[in-house]
Amino acid sequence: MAALPPRFTVPPVPPRIHRKLHVGIHNDEGVTLIPESGPGAIVHFGVKGRVEPIECEPGDVIIGGVLGIVRLWDAAYLLVFMPRDGKPLLPSHSHEVYALDDVHPIPLSADLASKAVKRLLDLQVSRQPKAKTRWSLALPLRGTGDPESSTAVTSDEDEAAPEADESPIPRTREWTKFMPKLRSSKKQDTSLPNEPPQREELEAKIVRQVIREFSSGFFFSYDFDLTHCLQHKRRTLAQRNATNIALTDLIPKDGEIFPPSPSTLPRHAPPPPMDDDFVEPDIHVPLWRRTDRRFFWNEHLMKDFIDLGLHAFVLPMMQGWVQTASFTIPIPPNPLDPDTSLGSVPIDLVLISRRSRDRAGLRYQRRGIDDDGHVANMVETEMIVKAKVEDKSSLFSFVQVRGSIPLRWGQSPFSMKPPPVLNEPVDKAYAVANLHFNDLTSRYGPISIINLSEQEGKEAVVTNGYKELIDSLDRKDITYTGFDFHAKCHGMKWENISELVDSVDLNSMGYLWTLQGEAIREQNGAFRTNCIDCLDRTNVVQSALARRVLSNMLTQLGLNVTGPIVENVFNDVWANNGDTISLCYAHTSALKGDFVRTGKRDISGMLHDGVSSISRMFYGAVSDFFAQAVISFFLGHRNLSVFSEFLETLSSADAANVVKLSRVRSVAIETCSARVLNDGEERIAGWTLLSPEARSVKISSSLEEKVLLLTRAAVYVVSFNYSLEKVMEFTRIPISSITSIQKGAYILSTLQEASRDPKENSGFILNFSPTDESTRYSTYSLRNKAPATPEKAKATSTTPSTPIPSVEHALIDPDATEYYAFKAMPGHTGDEGTCQEEVNSIVEDIAKVCKKDDLVEDKDVVSLAEAESSTSLLDKMDYAFKRFLWL
Repeated sequence: MAALPPRFTVPPVPPRIHRKLHVGIHNDEGVTLIPESGPGAIVHFGVKGRVEPIECEPGDVIIGGVLGIVRLWDAAYLLVFMPRDGKPLLPSHSHEVYALDDVHPIPLSADLASKAVKRLLDLQVSRQPKAKTRWSLALPLRGTGDPESSTAVTSDEDEAAPEADESPIPRTREWTKFMPKLRSSKKQDTSLPNEPPQREELEAKIVRQVIREFSSGFFFSYDFDLTHCLQHKRRTLAQRNATNIALTDLIPKDGEIFPPSPSTLPRHAPPPPMDDDFVEPDIHVPLWRRTDRRFFWNEHLMKDFIDLGLHAFVLPMMQGWVQTASFTIPIPPNPLDPDTSLGSVPIDLVLISRRSRDRAGLRYQRRGIDDDGHVANMVETEMIVKAKVEDKSSLFSFVQVRGSIPLRWGQSPFSMKPPPVLNEPVDKAYAVANLHFNDLTSRYGPISIINLSEQEGKEAVVTNGYKELIDSLDRKDITYTGFDFHAKCHGMKWENISELVDSVDLNSMGYLWTLQGEAIREQNGAFRTNCIDCLDRTNVVQSALARRVLSNMLTQLGLNVTGPIVENVFNDVWANNGDTISLCYAHTSALKGDFVRTGKRDISGMLHDGVSSISRMFYGAVSDFFAQAVISFFLGHRNLSVFSEFLETLSSADAANVVKLSRVRSVAIETCSARVLNDGEERIAGWTLLSPEARSVKISSSLEEKVLLLTRAAVYVVSFNYSLEKVMEFTRIPISSITSIQKGAYILSTLQEASRDPKENSGFILNFSPTDESTRYSTYSLRNKAPATPEKAKATSTTPSTPIPSVEHALIDPDATEYYAFKAMPGHTGDEGTCQEEVNSIVEDIAKVCKKDDLVEDKDVVSLAEAESSTSLLDKMDYAFKRFLWL
């Protein structure tokens, strides 16, 4: 019986995440990661970055953990972060939460890795406390010594604790966030357009952008699952205990089925006591296996460690916001003795927002729903409240979610307030919307939708479409409430939000309440709130709902939740939450944040919103395209071809659309096989390849995607209309007519790095004698297309007025040779091989069928020099200008 893969095995003792790792270089073979105890790991040098367990001496650099491995074209990078100081989730809670920051890349090449490790060592030494002397005064360090390799970082000890109405997010003017980028771009290489940019520059930009993305709103815990809400954990633990009891009753007591184990260790780890406020089920399995994969953002980067079963190295990272705050509420005095104070009750408030990695991306880049039922900007927010009254501890939890409107829609990023546009009719979204709501109801129970977008005006097309969708689904487990936030609160009438809060059913939904570890009540369902962006209006309403729920929670304990201290603390937590979610999705802090923070609007808040709107337009129209490509790449939704696509089109296609296109191509191959193969012929293989529209042409201003089919008797070259799913024409080339195959680089542009790489631009020429070749056209009546070759085009320059045969046989000319040129398309998803590897595989399959000696010749189809001569100076200047703006 085959053993389980290492990723699914569980060691006898529950693995613990390494909190400190020693980094070093081992025999010029790779970078070593050695923990305080237990076996270490080595990440070998090279693009593959192979990971293996190892035992060796620890290095001098101490890091807090590993983020993962980023593999690019010429190098791979190990991402690590320096040790951090954590904060307890609650004052009495032993588990700590850490903010991810101070991320550094270590290139996996001998020379560069040694330099990177030395920089980290210098940074580590500089941060060590220095002894004070009479001649010097140690000052707190505010940043790293290497701005290129990491972002500036401020230690927790150097900053005073924020007051109740302060935000821990630095309050900087919004326009300073992108102005330095424009200034620094002037210092970049100003080479002439005829000097193309180098691949090293692009790799450096990608690594910096990955670090920049992971430095915005990410957090983690070494020993506590932060991805599941408290109610889910309690239910999971109850199910585990019920299963254990059932199995105990079923297994005979005499031990005939399962003989006693010779080990002295207990067979099952004892379950944690239910009187513990924060239960943690499945503590015997690795932390990464206990997490909700929706919120495990670095899973793809940690794949090598996961596959090898190096569980102690795998540290799940979550994006969102975590904040803990405390305040006190006076105990109401005894009516019989109103002058005697009964003291106060300390209240701990925790807010955790978990942003989903499914359909992850940026504003304007990711909207609506995909084929798997995932929506953009999906965030689960849990409010936890802990209070102790009369020596009895109560713990409350209330969960809400937000997410984009589950329709196929989008917006143009090139204006301040672009109107939403439906990409597909509402009825086309029924199936995927059901998938989405099935997932929500299975997790939370009945869903109460609150739609805050405009019911008239620009947003009405998706708002009313959403209402039509819910009415058509007609599900009893979904309720819909429309509240036009802009219309209801126009003129700063913020008090009208209370109308919405009063109209929804908070009582039947409830919240989780445990008293001394025993559940008194549970939450039944969840609110799903959205506006267009699921940012500003959504955060305002979610905070209003949470404020009402907080009052209900503490009222049940006999406490009166009023006073400026409570309001300041509560509003600060929710305003910070809105700012962070907005920074993750729109690259600016939330609009209307002054109202959430203070409960009122003022001139400074409106000016802040105006600047934020301008910043959002800048990011959405310029920088977010590249950032979206990086996000799709490190999540594993797209491979390196996403950057080739970006540099060519200065945009990033949705991974869902790419998957859909892959399915369309598969269907095209099947359709062509059914339509064009002769009776009795069996397809050996089929491919979709780029090719000039005309035969015997290599360089063309336009390429079409043709289908190439291989049988034991012939090769079929098919022109296929993907929109109509129709074969337009095809050419059948008998195997005996193939004279030679030429394979090599097929370069059609020299403007960007990927277009000059032979591995990503490879193709082949299929040379054949047209003696027995035949071409058929799909005409139904008249032939609607002239022959492809220039000679035949001249001979039939006029459209025939009478029907002609739909089959053309080549003239008998044994000395004539023609060819088709094919260019491989780079893979779009997963870890497919390069174009060069695909071409080698295709040519090998054709050569096996031909069974001819010296059939294949290694020679460039279009060399770099040929492509350079065909690229005009105007094209180079135009591309250089666009690249300067977008990258």
